[in-house]
Parts: sequence; C-alpha cells; structure tokens
Amino acid sequence: MRHPARRPTPLIGLAIDGKALRGSRTADGTMIHLLAAVRHDTHTVLAQRQIAVKSNEIGAFTPLLSGLELSHAVITADALHTQIEHARQIIAAGGHYIFLVKGNQPTLHRRRLKALPWRAAFLNHRTDERGHSRREIRRMKICTARPGLPFPHAAHTIQVKCRRTNRRTGTTTIATVYAITSLPPGRIPHARLAALIRGHWSIQALTTSAMSPTAKTPPVSGPAPHPGS
Repeated sequence: MRHPARRPTPLIGLAIDGKALRGSRTADGTMIHLLAAVRHDTHTVLAQRQIAVKSNEIGAFTPLLSGLELSHAVITADALHTQIEHARQIIAAGGHYIFLVKGNQPTLHRRRLKALPWRAAFLNHRTDERGHSRREIRRMKICTARPGLPFPHAAHTIQVKCRRTNRRTGTTTIATVYAITSLPPGRIPHARLAALIRGHWSIQALTTSAMSPTAKTPPVSGPAPHPGS
C-alpha cells in the first residue's frame, strides 16, 4: 500500500532587526539600542538583546539566536547581518536564511549577484499593489547559486525589482534589491519566498518608531519560546 508523501513542515519567518529606543538613555547618555527576533506573522518579539556600548548589532546576533529553536524557521535579515558565521550558525541549528546583499559585501554584491544575467532570467513572481495614493509593482527573479559563490549554504540568488509610482505627483522610482537564501529548490513556493522578503520589510517598518518591550516581549536577556509556539 502506497502511503501519501509527507508534506514539509511549514516554515516560520523570523526577522532580525535592530532599532534605537526613542527617549531612552544609558548611564553615559547614549540611546539604548536593541536587536530583536520578531515573528513575521504575529509580530511577536521572541528574543531581544541590548547592544553593548561601543559595539554593534553583529556581535549581538549569535547570542540572540542561541536560545531559539530554529529547525522550522527562516531567518530574514538586512545586509548588515549577511555574514558567513551567521549563516553557519543558522544552518547548524537546523534553520534557513534569507539575507539581503548590499555594498557592504562588494564582491558578493557586484561581481556575483548584480553581474548575473537577470535580463534573461524567468520572472518567478509578480505583485501589483495599490494604496495610500501609490502603486507598487514588485518583480522577483531567482537564479540557482553558481559554484564558487563566496557564501556558505547559499542555494539561490534573488533579485527583487520594485517600481513605485506616486499617483498624486506621477513620480516613479525604481529600486533593485538582491538577496541570497539557503532554501533549496522546491522547499517553498515562489509566492511564499516573495512573502518572506516582504514580511521582513514589514517588520522593519513596524519597528522604525521604537522597539519597546510589550506583554509579548520576553526580558532582554531571557529565554524565548519556540518560533512555532
């Protein structure tokens, strides 16, 4: 008797984002800066750490994730955290990553991602959204990571081109963003991959004003629950 194939466990998007707390001050008068892990779907802060004085978010990344169960999580992060050791930590914990790539990784950004034949690549996903007097069209293309890509466990490279038109002024701006992911072919649909990238940007917008503790937020250095709980 043939048993039906088991479906892969759904993956939870978990955004890593840092912000300074408005109106806060440390003993030396500097603003308090936190790095947090936030679920895409519920906006729940699962863990957060205060950035040490004279340090930055990169050093807080490893301890932030060390207490989380990542086996069913996709970690999304901006270009600052597109670091080799961060990728290795996530994969070793059983998770996946989607990292944005910008000029802080010049070899990866310009020579390996931007130089790919994107014009000839298939369009994998497209969204067309209207609201707040503007129209946004996003086009996502995916290329298999080529041998020699200087980043561990990268399975795909991604290009997202966003065309935003202000319907009041008629002004149009176009922005192109590149990313890499460890997600293997067929692990999730293209629409879900695009939604994870948009979900990260939504978390960034949500925490722009402030990242202050709430009833959902564990203590700054305390343990955090499983992403699926």
